[in-house]
Amino acid sequence: MSAATSETGQNGSSSPATDAGQTSQALWSHLRHELRTPLNAIIGYSEMLLEDADADSPADFADDLNQVLSAGRQLLAVVNDLLDAQKLASDDVAFNLESLIANLDYQARTPLNGIIGYSEILLENAAEEGREELVADLRKIHDAGKLFLGRLHNIIDVPGPNAGPKPATIKASDQSPLIASVMTSLRELAQESAAASGGETGALLVVDDNEINRDLLSRYLSRLGHKVQAAPDGRQALEMIGTGAFDLVLLDIMMPELNGYQVLQHLNDSPAWRDLPVIMISALDEMDSVVRCIELGAADYLSKPFNPVLLRARVGACLEKKRLQDLEKEQKRQLQELNAALEVRNRFIRQIFGRYLSDDIVETILEHPGGLKIGGEKRQATILMSDLRGFTAISERLPAEDVVSMVNIYLETMTDIILKYQGTIDEFIGDGILVIFGAPLQRADDAQRAVACAVEMQLAMASVNDRNRQAGYPEVALGIGVNTGNMVVGNIGSKKRTKYGVVGSNVNLTARIESYTVGGQILVSETTLKACSDIVRLDNVVQVSPKGVKEPLTIYEVGGIAGDYQLFLPPKPDVEWIEITHQLPVQFTVLEGKHVGELRYNAAITKLAPKLAEITANILPAHLSNLRLSLYDYQERLITDNLYAKVLAHRSDLPPVFQVNFTALPPEAENFLRELLNPTITS
Repeated sequence: MSAATSETGQNGSSSPATDAGQTSQALWSHLRHELRTPLNAIIGYSEMLLEDADADSPADFADDLNQVLSAGRQLLAVVNDLLDAQKLASDDVAFNLESLIANLDYQARTPLNGIIGYSEILLENAAEEGREELVADLRKIHDAGKLFLGRLHNIIDVPGPNAGPKPATIKASDQSPLIASVMTSLRELAQESAAASGGETGALLVVDDNEINRDLLSRYLSRLGHKVQAAPDGRQALEMIGTGAFDLVLLDIMMPELNGYQVLQHLNDSPAWRDLPVIMISALDEMDSVVRCIELGAADYLSKPFNPVLLRARVGACLEKKRLQDLEKEQKRQLQELNAALEVRNRFIRQIFGRYLSDDIVETILEHPGGLKIGGEKRQATILMSDLRGFTAISERLPAEDVVSMVNIYLETMTDIILKYQGTIDEFIGDGILVIFGAPLQRADDAQRAVACAVEMQLAMASVNDRNRQAGYPEVALGIGVNTGNMVVGNIGSKKRTKYGVVGSNVNLTARIESYTVGGQILVSETTLKACSDIVRLDNVVQVSPKGVKEPLTIYEVGGIAGDYQLFLPPKPDVEWIEITHQLPVQFTVLEGKHVGELRYNAAITKLAPKLAEITANILPAHLSNLRLSLYDYQERLITDNLYAKVLAHRSDLPPVFQVNFTALPPEAENFLRELLNPTITS
């Protein structure tokens, strides 16, 4: 038969020999706990009284108290040695108990007599000299000595070797009252254990069913500057934790109702209490108890009687860790509040999204010690500027939170695309984006990546508008301008506020090019087109005369890019114009930059197409200029005075005729024009 078979039955249950061994080990643990509890009080109160001793103390006070302390430590060594689980054989419980009784009676008498005798002398002297502040603690030492003696008598009362045949195991009928109650508690504890396995000051909770232990530990911790509360059992401890704010719990294991294991399990199962540190302080010092407590979430484990120096160090370490955890939680809470506030402000876009850079750019800046110095350098780079067409008019009609939500949907999508093509986001200006390709890292394909990025941004507007429709927001359109040239790039600002930016005439030129776009359009300069070689698909060529530029400027409408990118916008559909039988009256003013001009002109719409109109007037506004129109119905009733458009083409008719693309259609104008288009669309 194998060793495993000899200890367990066929069904896996423990054999009598194994049960006896386990019972023996549990018995020694519990007896050690019962005997060490009064020793904890004897040693602890003696140490505190010696620390507080002064010149007014009774004669020979310190000498006699040192005798008590020495005897207490000697008695503790006897208990630890005789009840050491490693030295006790588990196969003969009765023999071990008989040996324990004989040795414990022999070795404990002398130090125990010294404790009781000297404490009585100290009590008499303190009472005679009127030192009432000493009497209470000396009485606790004396009572603890008597308690130890009583428990020693209970153990010795177990029948000896001459009382009859030696039993194979300890039976309940053979046990003293103390051991009988201990064995009952052990059975209950074993069942509970099987089910439950698995320099700072602060607010501390001491949990122990022994009043002397609670008082001793609470007083010692209070002397260290802590605010201490105490609970006599695990159930009350959980109630106090639920209603109070504690930084640390010092918890005993052997307690009625809820033992220390169960309290730990409750704390570990609760998200609110899981991070509360717990130090176990128990007379159970077997490795199994220590491991189990740590597995259940305890931060540390100390044996009774506790070492004051070690206790102070462990408590300090736990409180420091708790303080750091609380600080981290508070910082996270503050960060969440800050983010929530920034989301409803345009500053959120400038301060947070304006800091986005691709990973390699961030690493390059951080790796160089001078990366944050104020200054710049001239270099060739490609600038991309994008803007939502007519978004200013849309934002005037929507609540602020909806405007920010729409901008966030757009910027979230565009940021991912820009970083994909290794662009540096220099600035978010409302719904506008300024992106640099070629700084701080310069690459040979900067212009190509910029154009590819622009095409993918336009393609992504379909998904942006899908999200807008789902959220109940209006659709938006994007215009993009791209330009390549020499400019100054570097860190701009002051010591208090620095940003990586770009300045120069080519930056301003890029803004001009972008201003000529309509929704869905990409316009690039000739320098950008040359830098992209022949892989760009051109849909149109336009000559413009931007302010600040002496010679007319040729710009190109891009419809896609081949090569490694293979990105193309869908072909533009043929325009199907609808003749207006009775001309619609309009009035328009020319926008100069972002400002409305002073002159107002009468005109009329003669043809319509989706988002397009042909207008006749006495004057021709400049090609690609922006207009603000007032639209009237056939009875000359005002439909809206917030209709925005861009001039696309002229016809040399008399009177003059020009075409416009509507860049911002308020709902009332959109509904009115849709009704005019419907008959042809549905026929």
